[in-house]
Amino acid sequence: MKFIVLDIETAPLKIEHEEIREYLMDKKISKEIRSLDPNYSKIITIGVKILNEPIKIFYGDDEKQILNEFWSFVIDFTNKNPFYRIVTHNGYKFDIPFITLRSCVNNISIPKGIDINTNQWAMNKSNHFDTMIFFSHYGTFINPNLDVLCKLAGIEVPKERVFGADVEKLYKNGDWEKIIGHCKQDVEILEKLFEKLCLKLFQ
Repeated sequence: MKFIVLDIETAPLKIEHEEIREYLMDKKISKEIRSLDPNYSKIITIGVKILNEPIKIFYGDDEKQILNEFWSFVIDFTNKNPFYRIVTHNGYKFDIPFITLRSCVNNISIPKGIDINTNQWAMNKSNHFDTMIFFSHYGTFINPNLDVLCKLAGIEVPKERVFGADVEKLYKNGDWEKIIGHCKQDVEILEKLFEKLCLKLFQ
């Protein structure tokens, strides 16, 4: 079985419609909250890494191109590897639904035959493994931070880390190097965590 480690980065959309802006202010929906909601933000980076293979980063201002490149990668991968699992951290409640909804907004059809599971109660027998769900035991315990999990497991985490909350500012400044670096780090430490503590579940 093959595994793909996945992570995305997002940034708020520019809202120019006055009524929508008033609605967001009235509901106290901040830019930070919006960046986590696919109705008000877009994907700027998708990082994917087949276990023990080089990482691929799809990024840029053109969200439609990012998504098309991502789905092309997934189609090619699944055609060669019918038995696979996607590995995420909070992917059930963020990455995968976000990709699905933003694909819809961009008029991109999800390729036939590719159905990435988002039902956490069916995770064990599905094609999607979420380390946050696993280490919180399906929400029984506190949802664990990826960096904290890695440190507890003795996995080295880069000292100078960009956090998700910083991505919007980096995007505004056009600092793609740091955005890509952040996504790359997330994918790589997630891969290490999965290999060290979770891979044995599938052997």
